[in-house]
Amino acid sequence: MQDCLRTLTLAAVLTLSVVAGCDRPSEGTPGTNNRDHGGGGEHAHDHGDEEGLEPISVTLFTSKVLLFMEYPHLVQGEQAEFLAHFSVLSTGEPMRTGSLVFEVTPPTGLPVNLTFDAPKRDGLFVPEWVFKTPGEYRLRLHLGGSQVQDTVDVGTMIVHATELGAENAARAAATDDPPDLVPFLLEQQWKVGLLLTAAAQQTLTHRIVAPARIVPKHGTSAVVSPPIAGRLSPPNGAHFPRVGERVEAGEVIAFVEPALPATDAVQLIANQTWIQSLDLEIAFRKLDLDVKAAEIERGVLAAKAKLDFARRAKNREDELLEKGIGTDQQLDKVKQDLKIAQAEHDAAMASKRANDAVRKHLAELHAKADKDIAMSQGQTGRRHIPIKAPISGVVVESASIEGEHVEEHVPVFRIINAEHVWVRANVSEFDLGLLSAHPDATLSLPAFPGWRTDILGEAGGQFVHLGTVVNEVSRVVPITYELPNPDGRFRVGMLAEVHVATHRAVDVVAIPEEAVVMDNGRPIAFVMLGGETFQRRELELGIRDNGFVEIESGVEIGERVATEGSYALKLASQSPSSFGAGHVH
Repeated sequence: MQDCLRTLTLAAVLTLSVVAGCDRPSEGTPGTNNRDHGGGGEHAHDHGDEEGLEPISVTLFTSKVLLFMEYPHLVQGEQAEFLAHFSVLSTGEPMRTGSLVFEVTPPTGLPVNLTFDAPKRDGLFVPEWVFKTPGEYRLRLHLGGSQVQDTVDVGTMIVHATELGAENAARAAATDDPPDLVPFLLEQQWKVGLLLTAAAQQTLTHRIVAPARIVPKHGTSAVVSPPIAGRLSPPNGAHFPRVGERVEAGEVIAFVEPALPATDAVQLIANQTWIQSLDLEIAFRKLDLDVKAAEIERGVLAAKAKLDFARRAKNREDELLEKGIGTDQQLDKVKQDLKIAQAEHDAAMASKRANDAVRKHLAELHAKADKDIAMSQGQTGRRHIPIKAPISGVVVESASIEGEHVEEHVPVFRIINAEHVWVRANVSEFDLGLLSAHPDATLSLPAFPGWRTDILGEAGGQFVHLGTVVNEVSRVVPITYELPNPDGRFRVGMLAEVHVATHRAVDVVAIPEEAVVMDNGRPIAFVMLGGETFQRRELELGIRDNGFVEIESGVEIGERVATEGSYALKLASQSPSSFGAGHVH
């Protein structure tokens, strides 16, 4: 926001450098652009006429440019010269390129335009005009080009019928100069990059600045250590989680293999021998079952063939008997053969089903034995105890390597979930009486100069706790806020500053802190009265907040104060003759 204000201020300063005021050539004879003043010689910025009358000066701001213009008191029939300075607010530079349309509207009649294709020099157009009739004229200036496009409505200008009328009007309008004036030419303003900001009504908050640190939110940081001493090994088919990798709660991230006593080692060897013998016995049993299965399969095929033959024989006897060729004795015999073949086939199928069931059961027992053995023995045939991640997060420390012996409860990994963090500040016990129950606060980080955020506002944070115990040594109390951390800006351990709110000042006059300059121990500011005139003001200051300061006296709302370049104005106020001399055109 300060950068935006500085840009607007610079624009304002530059605009103040331009003088507003012109007449249109509807009744007059337009002058020529870039004409030398006073017969072609260089012309000082003093535009007083031969009678010593001060010129009319106009300072106008638009959203894009600053116009500072000077012109003489206008008399009908006399040529008038306008010195129109333009500054581009967005860049703080003089208008170097582009055109100017000088539009003059007489008391009666239509507007008359005079066009200038380019400034006489950086920031300066010099239109000339002769007004043939007295009265009120209206002047508008139209700017065009790649650098800026804008219109400045200068307003009305009075053209007098006689020089005496112009002189009387000038003397009637003359006023005494206010005190502490500081002349400062536009060329000087452009050189030092002078910026202006208008004093505005704001709500400021008094804040206590407290040192702070970013710490993990409660429950989002975990140190992982083995429950027993032993040798570390990675998860099956994986590797240890590396620093920067994310793990999930409950995920096995390592194994620890405890050392075995001598008796256990002997028992382990015996168990392994028994397991190998059991595997060999199972293999023999499986081979026997496979051989038996082959024999049963052959028996099934033979029984099926015999059954098919008996069925065909019965069908033939049935046909012969129907034709009167067969006998009942032959039919009884084939029926008996069919029953025997069917019984043999059924017996063969039952044997096959029994053999298949035994083979399936043996395979299941073998698989279960393998699983139980793997679970109890781990990768190397010995017990492995899993180490699991207690929380989801990112591994930030990994202290051991594969095969390393670690002691019981010695940290091996550290995991942090930084999706939400805490910022913990320390407030002096002597400031506790200024705080509300849930005070607002802003946060700034030395790692990001110029960056600041409202913790309970734009940052989306929340108040957590104001400590109830005062540190006996430092006499401070911790105050904690929680912040979401979607982009990882906040890193655990990072230094910070928390600006804790105490009370507010509503609708006060405020200016940027850069506008305040110390002079002999007193705060001052420089207020622009005209395009090239400033006034030194002594200030009474109030609350400072977020780059702005409350002005209790010295500057009014709407007045424009110098921000960047204010120190150059201070130097000019100490030696005004060196800064305020007239400049040539």
